[in-house]
Amino acid sequence: MATIEQNQQGFLARFKQHHLYRVVVVYVIFAWVLIQLSSSVFTDFGLSQSAVRVLIVILLLGFPVVVLLAWMLIKPRDPEKYNHWQRLRWKLGAVLSAAMLVLVVISAWFMWKYSEQHVLVEVVPSPAAFQPPAGTLVVLPFTNLNSDPKLQYFSDGITQDLTDALGENPALRVIAWDTASTYRNTQQSVAAIGKALNVANLLHGSILRQGDRIRVMVELVNTVSGYQLWSDHYDEQLKYIFSVQDQISGAIANALGTRLAIVLVGRSVNPQAYDFYLKGRAAADLYSAAGLKTAKQYFKQALALDPGYADAWGRLAHVYIVLNQVSNLPFKTALIRATLAAHKALAHDPNNVPALTALGDVYADTKHLSEARTAYQRALALDPSDATAHMDYALILPHTQALAQDQVAAQLDPRSAIAQNNLASDYVNHHDYLQALAPILAMLQLTPDNIDGAFNLAFVNQQLRHYPEMVSAFDLVRPATALDKQLAAAGKLTYQSLLDPALRAQAMDTLAHLPAAKLSPNQQYDLIQLQLALGQEHTALRLLESLCAAAPEACTDLAINPNFQILHGNPSFERIARRYTTTTLN
Repeated sequence: MATIEQNQQGFLARFKQHHLYRVVVVYVIFAWVLIQLSSSVFTDFGLSQSAVRVLIVILLLGFPVVVLLAWMLIKPRDPEKYNHWQRLRWKLGAVLSAAMLVLVVISAWFMWKYSEQHVLVEVVPSPAAFQPPAGTLVVLPFTNLNSDPKLQYFSDGITQDLTDALGENPALRVIAWDTASTYRNTQQSVAAIGKALNVANLLHGSILRQGDRIRVMVELVNTVSGYQLWSDHYDEQLKYIFSVQDQISGAIANALGTRLAIVLVGRSVNPQAYDFYLKGRAAADLYSAAGLKTAKQYFKQALALDPGYADAWGRLAHVYIVLNQVSNLPFKTALIRATLAAHKALAHDPNNVPALTALGDVYADTKHLSEARTAYQRALALDPSDATAHMDYALILPHTQALAQDQVAAQLDPRSAIAQNNLASDYVNHHDYLQALAPILAMLQLTPDNIDGAFNLAFVNQQLRHYPEMVSAFDLVRPATALDKQLAAAGKLTYQSLLDPALRAQAMDTLAHLPAAKLSPNQQYDLIQLQLALGQEHTALRLLESLCAAAPEACTDLAINPNFQILHGNPSFERIARRYTTTTLN
């Protein structure tokens, strides 16, 4: 026992001899101060709390090393008292301490690298977070809960009406139905749809119709967080469907913290008339001559039951405008009927956006540009999300402003072939052919049966001197009618003849046998492009004058369109261009 006490006293005495008390105290104070500083300073340099933990471990590992080094390297007060073996032991301890120090440093280095990797994961900026504009919304097609798939038009029509109603809220930007409808029965997540369309909110739901009663279930979801913002269901008679739409619009406005658009309280509709109206909207969405003619009949049936149905009058006015472009409906006839229908709609509802847009088209086609501008601007003030109003307004604006309008339309309705076509035309008119390629290819993908896209792509590739692609453009379309097949084949042959002059005579003969009188305005435009490519200026001018008289909206950019560059300086062309051009570069 005495020996142990003597050894303890001897150890403590030697501890004091080497000044180790001071070393321990200084080390503890140093470590404490360093830990306190690291806790507050490391985060300022982008380091995480894990770096602080690594530092504490290093300080703990370093403590015995420091003590051993001090023991071995700091000379005692009276070293002569110690024998040779003890001095040798100090030297051996110094070597061991040095080895331990090296091991600790290596271990600390590995720990630091490990920590640094985790810190980098935390502080290196990740790819830009999804931050869609506030107040942006897409309304997906509501699910048809009826077992009869023939009632799909009903749920789609109500979804479209709700989309229109929400678009009239100036604080919202609502994706157009053409684009939203492509997400029917989608398996994509809310976040994926939000990113694809760059919208912050998504509305979806379902509709069940039982006779003249309907049940509408809706849910509003934030596309960034995935959280539900609001949901509800409504059971109502069909004649009060507008009231349901108003309630949903109000609830969404409240959920998003926006100002509610004007609501027409107490609106009701004849259920059968509403049914015809929805069928008309579904048929008009086909955007073909047959579909539009069917839509016209449905709207007329709705109006026979409810002559004061403003929406039916407004949609009918728009049908007449478009029929002039895609069918042989005479321009003057279309103009008179569209004007009458638009005024009927506005008499019952002064804020009817489709009627205002159609009236703007009438004014634009008759060169009353001031009145057209007023009509378009009023329509857009009422519904900033109406892609059609943006596109039609662009036709009477200078190039820069027109491009801005068409860009907005393409953002609101990116799956609209018309929006992509108009955007491509803007780039072509500015000779920005590379920029025009993307919207043309998008148009071809969206409507491969529309041969206009092939003609646009062939012309752009010709200007870019991409000659193989110029010819192969016509392989990307699937013509829906025999006349379209003839025209597409003539187009491919014409562009082949530009590379192989031996085919020129055959191409000219093919164009000569095309029944120009049976062609729609859009088809006539394509034929004119081929005639100009072959240098048939006189024939092209004759057909162009006829086209512009029948469909002035096809000739709004004559003076700046590169397709007609070869005709510049021709007195007949200059006269036609002055009469019909409304879009300029300035």
